[in-house]
Amino acid sequence: MKFSKTLSAACAVTLLASGCASTGSGDSITSNETMIRCAALGAGGAIIGALIGGTKGAVGGAAAGLAACAVIEVASRQTKSAAEVDRDYKNGNRNRLPPSAKIDSYNTVVTPNGPVKAGETIKVQSSIRAISGTSEPVQEIKEVLVAYAPSGEEFKRGEKTVNSKPGSGEYDNSFSLKLPQGAPQGTYKLKTQVFLNGKPGATRESNLMFARVNGQPDLTLVAAHTIQYQ
Repeated sequence: MKFSKTLSAACAVTLLASGCASTGSGDSITSNETMIRCAALGAGGAIIGALIGGTKGAVGGAAAGLAACAVIEVASRQTKSAAEVDRDYKNGNRNRLPPSAKIDSYNTVVTPNGPVKAGETIKVQSSIRAISGTSEPVQEIKEVLVAYAPSGEEFKRGEKTVNSKPGSGEYDNSFSLKLPQGAPQGTYKLKTQVFLNGKPGATRESNLMFARVNGQPDLTLVAAHTIQYQ
């Protein structure tokens, strides 16, 4: 039975598999598994998932394909120095710094806000300002992005330490996500969270609705909104 499933999956892959972007570091699946999971994004996603993993596989077939084929790239840069950030904070707080390190500002923008095709870039760009406290300096500022498929399953995660040295500072950090051809329709959720000195802070969520247009496989951004949690 196991041989039969493997053979059937291989045949399905031969029929459905198409080229997809390479995955980032940290993925621990073989090239054969990647091919099968990429193929699960096509019309036979649930079928291939079932062939590989039964009922559970059928449910997660598309998410497995997204995990294998979707790509996240991360970039960050410092926009204000420690001296500038400390000065600006003191000017609005009676010339005092806070007692402990704090995230003073955290905002995100998701682009594009119009049509987007599979393979094009969805960018989540954040502005993060952190202040060192009198008894606790800023040591590490990290941002984490988690992408969820329409099924609600997490399929991709990226993270970046945005500061190169301790101290206050203001930073731009961006995650670029590319969905592969055949990505399923529905509402995708992108959640970002900032961590300061290892402690979780504010969270931002964006919901992206994708739908096929005129029966074509291109994906179009129908709506997006951001939910913010402190």
